Amino acid sequence: MKKEVRFQNKLLITGIAFILVGIVLLSWTLELFPEFFAWLLSLWPIPLMAAGLILLYFVYLKSKNDRLILPGMILLLTGIFFLLYNTIIPEKSLEKIWPAFMDIAGLSLLPYAFKKTYRVRIGLIISAITLIILSIIFFPFSLKLIGSDFIHFIIRWWPVVLILVGLILTLSYWINRKLTQKHPKNSDHPRA
Repeated sequence: MKKEVRFQNKLLITGIAFILVGIVLLSWTLELFPEFFAWLLSLWPIPLMAAGLILLYFVYLKSKNDRLILPGMILLLTGIFFLLYNTIIPEKSLEKIWPAFMDIAGLSLLPYAFKKTYRVRIGLIISAITLIILSIIFFPFSLKLIGSDFIHFIIRWWPVVLILVGLILTLSYWINRKLTQKHPKNSDHPRA
């Protein structure tokens, strides 16, 4: 008996949803309230943000699988980006702000990394920081703030990559060494 009532409730909710969506789409195709629908369409990223927040809610407040962090962060940050793009950021500027997608990926990896074991965490954090640094490097070129082109910049400054990799490896060594000294029996921490 309860299953039949639940099925009927689902039918009612689905039917009402179809009616409302149909009314909105019919009004749009008949060009009734064009400004209102243009504004309403600019808010399409809100469901992406809501889905991302729901996934993060399940991970952090309901202690569900931490694999939901990455898609949750990507949905949330992508939704925020496109909401800003639809409302604040000028049109036709996507070609200038494309490095923001690298920031979204990097920032999405960070909370995911902190839920992982030590060795996986270090790799994910390094990947996230690399994406964020690359986006910082690409932004001045995509916004045309730097007079030279990207190829000439890379030809001149490529040794900085070696310096950064060396700094990251040295920092990783010192972090590993400190953790090994604090927790010598923990197999998750590599030995020096």
